[in-house]
Amino acid sequence: MDKNKLPEMLAFLQKVSEMNEDTVYDSSGEYLVNAIIDLVRDKGFTSISEDFNTPFIHPMITIQKWAKELKRIVIENFSEKN
Repeated sequence: MDKNKLPEMLAFLQKVSEMNEDTVYDSSGEYLVNAIIDLVRDKGFTSISEDFNTPFIHPMITIQKWAKELKRIVIENFSEKN
């Protein structure tokens, strides 16, 4: 997990949480989606990880569902970085 992406991940999650269901998926942010998935798996958040593994559900649905918790996880990891 590249900790240098944490500020970008937080900004992405903030944008998603502000728009929530109205979020339009932009494939240019896929690297952030994948970084968030990796972070959740690396840190052992099994409930969220299981949601990312749900067949036929796009990862953005899971990010929208867990946006508040994902922001907290990113912030905690940002604090660990410093």
